[in-house]
Amino acid sequence: MRFTSLLAGLGLALSIHAPARAEIFDMDGQFPAPFRDVSLARSIGIDRIGGRDGMALSLAIEQQLGRRGPDGRPHFDLIALSRGGPDADAIVSGMADASIRKSDVKRKVEQCVEKQDGACKKKEKVETTCLQEMVAFSSTLRVASASDGRILYTETRPQSETIVTCPGDKQDRDPRDVIDKMVRKAADRFADDIVPRHERYRIRLREGREGMDKAMAQAFKDSIRLSQRDPAAACTQWAGMNQSLPGHFALLFNLGLCAERDGDYATAGRLYAQAGKADEDIARVRDLTIGRDDARARAAKR
Repeated sequence: MRFTSLLAGLGLALSIHAPARAEIFDMDGQFPAPFRDVSLARSIGIDRIGGRDGMALSLAIEQQLGRRGPDGRPHFDLIALSRGGPDADAIVSGMADASIRKSDVKRKVEQCVEKQDGACKKKEKVETTCLQEMVAFSSTLRVASASDGRILYTETRPQSETIVTCPGDKQDRDPRDVIDKMVRKAADRFADDIVPRHERYRIRLREGREGMDKAMAQAFKDSIRLSQRDPAAACTQWAGMNQSLPGHFALLFNLGLCAERDGDYATAGRLYAQAGKADEDIARVRDLTIGRDDARARAAKR
């Protein structure tokens, strides 16, 4: 009986101290590419990418840049560079090389040391000679403006991976498969650098009720719950509360989220600054503003 009471008391304590589920706003927006000058180009052409793995990287980049964006079309018009053909706004060139260095290494592996009637009766870890293959891949990519030759982008990214194969291994790894993966990764990272991203993201609401009287604190708590099924109605309630209690940090921040959700990034940034401790949020709406302006600028060129 005492044990049951103890469990009941422990369960009550856990329920009291368990953190409440955080309420969030789901939002989406356009974020700028890290290399904006490239991202603003309407069309892009892939020139020669030299090196043993240059052709493979060139094809991987074409595949990546040919993927459809949130508007149902690729971000860039891909242009085949040829005499008499259309000119591209930006030209990609570079180098890509992989190498494999082999050596013997000692490893302890589990091997059968005693058999009976064809079945292993005893296994031990014994030192054996294994094959070590060090795979290295390096890619250098450059993007230049076709109109004036300005270098808009240049990045060198090395990758490496070590494969160790021992006698009795059930599955051997082919270094060529590793190189193929590195080529795809290099193409992915290049695309991430020059293509804006349309992203869905979640931001946690502020729920602090310090400085509110009992009635407003309860109303604010209810409005936080309401925000998960009717965000617009919750935003209207927070605006009313802000008139009664102007300058409250949680109200200001949540109203900033309302503005961000509606695409009013200037108002969102101002409210976040007033709420305080919101540097990341201010930076985010600044990026969202740039991303939206870039998208409009590119749309005007089409």
